[in-house]
Amino acid sequence: MVKCGNNGCGKEFEEGSKDECCFHPGSAVFHEGSKGWSCCKPRVLDFDDFLKIPGCATGSHKKAEPKPQSKPIVQSSTTNSDYIAPSTTKPHPSDKFTPKPMTNNNNTDRSTPTLAQQFQKPPIEYVEENDSEDAVIAVGARCCRNGCSIGIYKDSESRKEQCNYHPGEPVFHEGSKGWSCCKPKAAIFEEFLKIKGCKNGKHRFVPPPKDNNVLECRHDWYQSFDSVLMTIYAKAVEKDNSKIQFLDNKTVSVDLKLAGDKVFKKVYNLAGTINPETSKFDILKTKIEFKLMKDPQESWSRLEIEEQELYRYQV
Repeated sequence: MVKCGNNGCGKEFEEGSKDECCFHPGSAVFHEGSKGWSCCKPRVLDFDDFLKIPGCATGSHKKAEPKPQSKPIVQSSTTNSDYIAPSTTKPHPSDKFTPKPMTNNNNTDRSTPTLAQQFQKPPIEYVEENDSEDAVIAVGARCCRNGCSIGIYKDSESRKEQCNYHPGEPVFHEGSKGWSCCKPKAAIFEEFLKIKGCKNGKHRFVPPPKDNNVLECRHDWYQSFDSVLMTIYAKAVEKDNSKIQFLDNKTVSVDLKLAGDKVFKKVYNLAGTINPETSKFDILKTKIEFKLMKDPQESWSRLEIEEQELYRYQV
């Protein structure tokens, strides 16, 4: 049995079989939070729902073509001939490119929890949740874990098979695509779907229950010398009923009320420090734009402290 390489299929088939394949001949399209395929009209907001969009064309199964694994690029160390001694000249006080020192107020009463500490949740160790023993599973049901495309329920033995999956969430940043739980990144969406899972466990065929009123909104970010520009893609935000707070220099709380009684809540524990007084945001029709002013002005390798360091890797 080999795995079909057509977009949206992923089923296993025997070479030479004439089984019909239902797939997407187009490419993935992500635009302002909506997700779909260029070859058909359906658009969804949730990534799991995107993977379930049925194919719009039929044909024959196609064997996935293996691609050579690329190795991460490692920059060679600087040779002695290229070495440039650091400058001992002190920067002029008026130089606007001089990084600002991070402020530290030692007079804060540490016995009283700050506003950010009240919002922050303690780090939770990942615990794998499996189907209950009395779960009713239909024959042909597919594994619902992120990154698993081979788990198909046949009988009770299917629950004992090993599942290779991603416990984290998809992360798209400046053209790179990956998972929050591991470092590999890909530039092409089809290659992103092929990133091997970073955790081994058992298949899960019954999806966990979802609160239909709680939405997951996609975000993206990039940075300049002195700021981090973050965008949350959310449509029809009710400005008067929504609340966004810079809790301290490392925490941003977002509580959005959307159309149809939908909500989006998230506390961003930033990987770097910002100046809450000069940072700002703007709620637009289809997104919320943040300008987070760095303090000090250093390069960020990730947006949130829980994320893996950015690491480009071609599958």
